[in-house]
Amino acid sequence: TVSCPLCDEPACQDWLSGTDVRCRLSGTFTVVRCPRCSHRYLNPQPADESLAACYPSDYAPHLAPPIAPAAASASSQSDMPDTRPWYLRWLPLRHVPGLRQLYYWLTDDRTQPVPRPSTVSPDSIPQALELGCAGGAWLMKLQAAGWSGCGVELCDGPAAAARKAGLNVFTGTLDTHHLEPQSCDLVAAWMVLEHTPRPRQTLEQIRRLLKPDGQLLFSITNAACLAARLFGSAWYSLDLPRHLQHFDPATIVTLLQQAGYDRIVIEHHRTLIGAWGSMGIVLNRLLPGNSLARWLQRYPEQPRLLLQLLSAPLAILLAWCRQGPGLTVSARRA
Repeated sequence: TVSCPLCDEPACQDWLSGTDVRCRLSGTFTVVRCPRCSHRYLNPQPADESLAACYPSDYAPHLAPPIAPAAASASSQSDMPDTRPWYLRWLPLRHVPGLRQLYYWLTDDRTQPVPRPSTVSPDSIPQALELGCAGGAWLMKLQAAGWSGCGVELCDGPAAAARKAGLNVFTGTLDTHHLEPQSCDLVAAWMVLEHTPRPRQTLEQIRRLLKPDGQLLFSITNAACLAARLFGSAWYSLDLPRHLQHFDPATIVTLLQQAGYDRIVIEHHRTLIGAWGSMGIVLNRLLPGNSLARWLQRYPEQPRLLLQLLSAPLAILLAWCRQGPGLTVSARRA
């Protein structure tokens, strides 16, 4: 049992309870709300030594392999099979004026942007660190953009896959690996902060690693979004018991200011991938074992391009109304 990770208030109020619908770990887990600062968090929480056990080997975010730019371009060679969807193979879409721009606008979900380094020279390559890098897919894109990157990953399986791909990745946490203070121009953490038991201390550790005016770039789920209120314990992004924290725009700004950051910019995600998974959870509760329910629940792990394009206008509208299911946050070391 823990106190509020933001304000240390020991009292709490039950918000909702649920089970692990993604990895099927046993038990019922309770998310509470702090009466002082309104932060939502899992209480009680797994002990530090058992955190890694919450991530079984088939945990979907850990299964994505890194793809080198050379390997990605090889798929366009003539001797490779054409794996594009039928509507890209047979319809003359490339001849429609403005369609390419529309496609990029619709598919830009704002979840994992790859920033361009401000300066790149042989004598001064910008340094970046990714926390919770999984198999290193984003690290590979970052290096292709001109950064020198390394990663930290809690679980050994995805960390080993990243090292096999040639990436500099450590197994563990910031507590278990010494990194030089003020050594990073950029620290990124995609859907990681909600997995940390002590987010304020984690942000303070990151601040010490950043150079003066260095950038922190991360994403989190948005517990104040419409989908969270609509689906409740069936909200796909609840992800109990792995999500220990459940932030909203107000609490994350408060936390960043406490940890010594300023110039905070928040952008809402433009995607409905998680909503399909939530509908699958609801349907599976009504019709256990239903094949459509199973397909919907697995959809966020293997999204279909056509369905993403069709749902993009609604996702963009919700993001414009500040109801995105996730938040991408940029902040600078004050």
